[in-house]
Amino acid sequence: MQTWNEPFLAEQFHLTTTHRTDALLSIKASDLLKARHAEQLVQTYAPLIKAHDQKPVGTYAASWLSGLALGLQYALSVWNVAIRIPLDQLTIELYDADGYVQFSFVVDEWHKAEGPSTSTARSAWRAEQYRQFYGHTLRPLFQVLADATGNPLKMIWGQLPTRFNYYLDTFVQEAREEAIRQRLRDDYAALCDELDGECFGLPKNPFAVKVRWVEDMRDPNKQVRLKNQCCLYYQTGDGQYCYTCPRLKEDERAARRQAALQA
Repeated sequence: MQTWNEPFLAEQFHLTTTHRTDALLSIKASDLLKARHAEQLVQTYAPLIKAHDQKPVGTYAASWLSGLALGLQYALSVWNVAIRIPLDQLTIELYDADGYVQFSFVVDEWHKAEGPSTSTARSAWRAEQYRQFYGHTLRPLFQVLADATGNPLKMIWGQLPTRFNYYLDTFVQEAREEAIRQRLRDDYAALCDELDGECFGLPKNPFAVKVRWVEDMRDPNKQVRLKNQCCLYYQTGDGQYCYTCPRLKEDERAARRQAALQA
C-alpha cells in the first residue's frame, strides 16, 4: 500500500510547505478574494503569458489551480488520506522556471486525516471532503478569477475535466494494486455524479461532461480527447487554437492533421 509522500505532492501538483525564494508574486489565498489582490495577480501574470487581455489569466490560473484538486484526488484515492486546505493557510506563488511561469501552492501546515476503511463510512467521508474542498476552497478562488478576468464561471471550472481525465488515466495505469485502481475510478465517478452544481456555484456539476474524441494529429490509429473548454491559448502571444480546442472547426482540424502527417 502506498503511503503519504510529500515530495511527490510537490513534484506532481506543486503542493508544498516550502516558500520560494525566487517568487515573482506571493499572495495569501484568502487575500486573493479581495479585488485589489485579484487585480494584482491579473496585472502580474498577464504580461508573463503574453496575454492579449485579462481573460487568459483566468483560464491559465484555473488550470494551475487544478493541481490542488488533483493532489486532493490522488491523496484521497491512493493513500486514503484527505487534505484540508483552508484559504487563510494557503499561499499562491508565481515563479519563473527557464522562461516558463509556474505556480506553487504553499500550505502553512498539513491538515490531513485518514479515511474510513468500510465502504459505507468512506462514501460519506469522501462526499464531505469533496464538499469542503470544492465548496470552500476552490469555488471562492474560481469565482474571483471569473470576476477579475471577465470569464464565465463555467469556463473557469471547465478547465478541470480534461486534465482530470488525463491524469486519472495516468494514476490508474501507475497504481500497483487493483484495489487502488478501482478506488481511483470509484472516487472520480463519485466526484462527477454525486455533487450538485451548487457546490461549484453552477447549475450543474462541471465534471459531469461527455468526453469527445478526435483522431490524433500524428497517428490515425489513436484517438485524443477534445478539451472540455477553450483555454484561450489563442489569445496569448502568437498563439492559435489548440488542435483539441472545441472551438476549432472540423475542416481546420483535418487540415492540421494532414499537414502534420506530411511534415
